[in-house]
Amino acid sequence: MKGRAIRAATVIGTFLPLVLGGHRATEADDLPHVVPDAKCDALDISDAPLRAFRSPDGSITAFATHYRNRALVGRSFGAMAKNCSVAYEGTLDPDPSHFNYKTWITATWIGDDGSVIALGHNEYQAHELVGHCRFADYSSCWYNSIVLLRSNDRGRTFHRADDLDKAVVAPDFADTLGQGHPRGYTSPTNLVKWGGYLYTLVGYSGVDKGDSGRCVLRSRLPVTTNSWEIFTRDGFVRPNQSAYEDQARVRCEYVTGMRGFVGSIAKLANSNLFVATVAEDINGGSIVAYFSDDLVHWHDRQVLKQVPLFWSKDCSIGKRFSYPSLIDENSPGPNFDQVGRTPTLYLVQGGCEIGSDLALVKTKVKIKPPSEAH
Repeated sequence: MKGRAIRAATVIGTFLPLVLGGHRATEADDLPHVVPDAKCDALDISDAPLRAFRSPDGSITAFATHYRNRALVGRSFGAMAKNCSVAYEGTLDPDPSHFNYKTWITATWIGDDGSVIALGHNEYQAHELVGHCRFADYSSCWYNSIVLLRSNDRGRTFHRADDLDKAVVAPDFADTLGQGHPRGYTSPTNLVKWGGYLYTLVGYSGVDKGDSGRCVLRSRLPVTTNSWEIFTRDGFVRPNQSAYEDQARVRCEYVTGMRGFVGSIAKLANSNLFVATVAEDINGGSIVAYFSDDLVHWHDRQVLKQVPLFWSKDCSIGKRFSYPSLIDENSPGPNFDQVGRTPTLYLVQGGCEIGSDLALVKTKVKIKPPSEAH
């Protein structure tokens, strides 16, 4: 539980010192909760940015979950309820080469045929296993990868897709014993379709402490474990999938123009731009938007809401926030990968001491693309 803020802050770096408008952090609203606070069990925690898709029957399935993954379901975003059945949970496999320890569903996509795939943020928490890490704390023993899950019942249950012992993308090193800081690929954004590919941004923390950023990952359709490519200085190439099986040393080219925890990306309606939603620890904490026409070069920072973050020093309002995600309930596609000018910002809210009292909350925001901001 104590590692939640660390995981959200893994790819935080130096931010641009520009603040444009928005709410003051001391003016925090009582944001409406998406679902009632009653829990299915102790691991029923909002612990990831909200992801959602619309089934052919019009119902909504969404995830903003802990590693014991459960869905939110409803006929609309205003009528969501928890499904206490577990949709997916990793096996706590002690072998790191199996990439199946604790897995958070962090991106979903429903296909034209009704089948659903998901990207899982898989944490190998070596501090829980005797002899697997020299350190005793969560963050010093965290080895992370991204895995592919598949559902044949429209998100009610998921299973590991294809090769169980291979990740979509994994670190190009295998050591967990002497890590000393979080390492690996982490926290995929939602998926967006662009041309014939699905795209996501994933965080990366390397062998050297401080080497971190965001990478562009894409897959052609249909999606399999082996259909993914990562953006490098040489273009898109096949990523490292297991340092235990091959000696590939592929290094991604980090996106530019933004740092912080990137919660979501989306196509901006009636434009050629993408918009990213980012949690930045500037001036007490901000949820901001950046814009790009290629998913690599980001620019034109716009503050959506100023709130203290999980890792901010300020907690004068008695609340902290993270895991931002922009969703437009009126998006024409079933995967909500497009937003208009007034989408809904979803956040996870906690107290000053981040524990299990986390709630999924929401508020309306306005997006002003660069051409309209001046």
